[in-house]
Amino acid sequence: YAKDGGQNVLIASFYAQNRQVVAWNEISQITKNAAIAGEDVRYYEHGAIDPVGIARAAVANLAGKSLQGASTITQQYVKNVCVQEAENLSTQKAVDAAYADCTDPSVGRKLKEARLAIALEKKYSKNQILLGYLNIAGFGGRIYGIESAAEYYYDTTAAKLTIAQAASLIAIVNNPTFLRLDDTANLAGNKSRRDYILGVELRNRLISKADYTTAVATPILPKITQTTSGCQSAGVAGFFCDYVVRSILSSPQFGSNPTTRLANLQRSGWKIYTTLDMSIEKKAQRVMNTYVPKTSVVFSVGSASVSVEVGTGRIISMVQNKDYNDSSSNPPASDTAINYNADAALGASNGWQPGSTFKLFTLLQWLKTGHTLNETVDGNPGIKAASSFTVCGKNYATLGGQDWNVGNDPGDPGGMQTVMRSTALSINGAFASMAQQLDLCDIQNLAESMGIAPAAGPTFPTIVAPMVIGGSYGVAPVAMAGAYATIANNGVYCKPVVIDKVVKTDGSQLAVPQAGCTRVIDQGVAVAAAYALRSVMTSGTAGGDNTADGIYELGKTGTTDNAYDTWMDGTTSKVTTVVWVGNNGRLANKPLQGLRLTSFTTTPCYLSGNGTAAIARHCLWHDIQAAINAEYGGATSWAQPDPQYLNGGTAVAPGIAPATPATPAATGTVPDVTGQSPAAAEAALVAAGYSWALNGTTTSTQPVGTVAATSPAAGSALAPHSQVTIQTSG
Repeated sequence: YAKDGGQNVLIASFYAQNRQVVAWNEISQITKNAAIAGEDVRYYEHGAIDPVGIARAAVANLAGKSLQGASTITQQYVKNVCVQEAENLSTQKAVDAAYADCTDPSVGRKLKEARLAIALEKKYSKNQILLGYLNIAGFGGRIYGIESAAEYYYDTTAAKLTIAQAASLIAIVNNPTFLRLDDTANLAGNKSRRDYILGVELRNRLISKADYTTAVATPILPKITQTTSGCQSAGVAGFFCDYVVRSILSSPQFGSNPTTRLANLQRSGWKIYTTLDMSIEKKAQRVMNTYVPKTSVVFSVGSASVSVEVGTGRIISMVQNKDYNDSSSNPPASDTAINYNADAALGASNGWQPGSTFKLFTLLQWLKTGHTLNETVDGNPGIKAASSFTVCGKNYATLGGQDWNVGNDPGDPGGMQTVMRSTALSINGAFASMAQQLDLCDIQNLAESMGIAPAAGPTFPTIVAPMVIGGSYGVAPVAMAGAYATIANNGVYCKPVVIDKVVKTDGSQLAVPQAGCTRVIDQGVAVAAAYALRSVMTSGTAGGDNTADGIYELGKTGTTDNAYDTWMDGTTSKVTTVVWVGNNGRLANKPLQGLRLTSFTTTPCYLSGNGTAAIARHCLWHDIQAAINAEYGGATSWAQPDPQYLNGGTAVAPGIAPATPATPAATGTVPDVTGQSPAAAEAALVAAGYSWALNGTTTSTQPVGTVAATSPAAGSALAPHSQVTIQTSG
């Protein structure tokens, strides 16, 4: 079930057998009369076994007439229970053996059945046993129980069956394979058995002569009403439904192994109440359909959006630009069973490179290790030596790491930049320089603590230098949503979850997977990161994504090499939404930056009528988040970072974070280290309160290997803890 306007709405059903158990008062007397007439007309007159019936059957059998079993309804109920228990066994071999025992025609088995029937009637009333029989009897194929039979064959309920309909359904029980009503070849045989039952009812005054005349004259006109098992019938919620199923099959709360969990899902009669907000799900899908087509002649287009509630991890929406289809091995291009929002385990997806949205973790580790937002770092593109990076305390080059040629997006400013401005404008060179002062293992470990791991599985390699700007492994959008929600939750990570509760048939509740909310970063670090991410929305790469409702929003964009994948990850204090638009499975690699949005959809993006496909993420995020804000609300201001995370100066005045980055405090001067050895230059810079990094060689008049120049140049005013890059003489 999902929630829609505060009401629980059914999105999918799962069953090995289509059975609905109903109460005594939910089955009409008409139907009960038909069952008695068709299977055991003296049911209320004899005990668990019927001596008169046994004698009659014996005489008929000895006379060479068709064999008669003489089983009472109680005995049939015992047999049906035996068969059901057999079908619940874990292996087909065990099922076949147990079924053979239940249906063995031997005298021994019949005597055991009679003995159990006698014991049963000592404990339960005739009405209870008849009800059990009607709820367990097979009506052909996967249809079990009178309620499901009424719905499937006549699109009605057991309480509303007509005399003729009730008799035709009870007729099926006699031979389900050859009397079921969804095969037109069976209708004549069913009518013959139906009319026999009606005749028994007439003779035993269970119906009147007029009722009998009307019923036998009524043609059998079934109205077959299919009930689909599984997520195929979930419509807009198909991919979310699939995520729930995979979560159940992988969670020990639902059984000791996947086989048992599947059996429980299909047979236990659980009511599973999920986290899905159907109202938001429908709106999100409409937005998706507006901006991203299901197929395109331009490139193999894929898109996904997922929204997670801050502080709980509850997934309230999960949509993509395809229709859910797990019933075909070769679905059309508009369909798929792969969940683009999930990973391999929970959606058969290998994820997507996150691009600059991964810079969040580099930023957090930067702040966590005592650096500030107003430190300056080298934002220039260029080659970063492998030896300038650290991996788990070791030199990256000695571990086989390669030099990294860092490129900035065209139009990005180079030069020395504050971390604050580098975040707003997503400058690759700056984040590479930040990573030179950190340990790559620490960045990856921090990401893992916030739910980020290779979507393809734990064996996928992670630690490479380009990881720090998202140029490594594919991640799942739902994982990124959980991570960004951690910032909005002041540093407390909640694992995304999809199940609120599971109610068993006896009304008790089953334990379900929990979000396990845990603090993974200090609140001060989270607040400072939020401050920087706010600048992305106000003066950076997501400047057009702000909604018009006054809700405080923060986030980060991401674009991979050649814009094969584009992202927008953003959050309010209430809900985090992550959007991905890109090349689906690299079937046809195309740079979205150069593809016009109008070339594959007739609806232009709100940002630009001539917007490229890379802009679609902004359209999606803006419109989906606006719909969410209207329902969930959110804070209109945010806590301000402590001075230690800015520049070590005075605190920012209370209130909403400014739209532009704070001015760095110029409290020091870059020393002149020209002509010195790199080691001496490092010592001088550290003594002056700065960090440093090598940035290649240049032609100069200084001796080879000594310092040729620094950036910023000697004598420049620079905030403490900022980075100074060194070029040596060639």
